[in-house]
Formats: sequence, C-alpha cells, structure tokens
Amino acid sequence: MPRTPRPQVRIRYASVEARVSAAALDILVSMVIAALFVLAGAIIILISSDFERVDPSETSINIFWGCVGAIAPACLLYWFVGLSWKGQTIGKSVMQIMVIRSDGRPLGVLGSVARVIGLMVYVVFLGTGAIVAYAFKDSAVIAGVAVGLASLFVAGGIIMAAFDSHRRTLHDRIAGTVVVKID
Repeated sequence: MPRTPRPQVRIRYASVEARVSAAALDILVSMVIAALFVLAGAIIILISSDFERVDPSETSINIFWGCVGAIAPACLLYWFVGLSWKGQTIGKSVMQIMVIRSDGRPLGVLGSVARVIGLMVYVVFLGTGAIVAYAFKDSAVIAGVAVGLASLFVAGGIIMAAFDSHRRTLHDRIAGTVVVKID
C-alpha cells in the first residue's frame, strides 16, 4: 500500500521583536517571584519583631535570608518548567511563540536543561563583569570596561538573532533550539 506524503509544514520563526517582548514579560514574572520571596521573608521578620517593638529573632532573620537565597532557584525552576512542559514561558505564551528543537521536535526535559544553561551563559558574563568591576572599583576605567564588555557580549548574543536566517540567539545555538510563531 503506497504511503501518502505528509503535507509540508512551514515553520515561521518568531520575530526578534516578539522574542524581546516575551523576554521582557518573563523578566517581569521573575521580578514578581523575587518580590514575593522577599515579601514573605520580610513579613516573617515583621511578625517576629512584634511589628518592630523588639528585635527580630535570629531564626526569622535566617528565614528571611533563606527566602532571598531561594529566589534564583525559583526563577530557574520557572524557566525550566515552562520550557519543558509546553516549550513556553508566560511571556512566550502571551506573544504566541514557543521553543522547539532545531529538528522540529518538542523541547522536552533535556532540551529545557540545555536552554536554561544557554541562558545562564549571559548571567555568568554579567556576573563576571560585575565582580571585576567591584574588584577594580578604585579605577573607573577598568570597572567601566569590565561592565561594558560583559554587556556587549550579552547584547551581541541576543542581537545575532536579527542577522540569522532562523533568528537564533547565542543561547539558541548552545541549546540547539529555535523559537517559532504558533497559530
């Protein structure tokens, strides 16, 4: 029995503008997550201090710092769960775009890990720039160059999508992903 050919699927790559808008929304969500953790820790300190009538307990201060320390893992979990579940974070869902593997298959768990690692490259470079700037805080030139180079690296990794035929950024290339428009 002859096989009928599958209809040709045309992939429409997401525009740079849609990707930047989605990233801005996701950063906003990450900031809300961070604010909620800080708020929870602050409320615990406020209650422990009997609404600032006495010094807060050591335990409540430790809980506050635990909440602050939980911000980064919570944000990483937000990105990972969204990408591995549907290939979308909240920002990507609003912008009607999704992340898939370069071969067209869904992202899955391993693809999500690779994507989050790719995104962490930017954090590492920005963090390194900030650390170098702090280490050389007495020299405005060296500090400025460190922050500037780190920022240029991050901007270059994102701007490369405007010049790529598949609109891939540095983290897309690291993870082997593309971002597509969904209908």
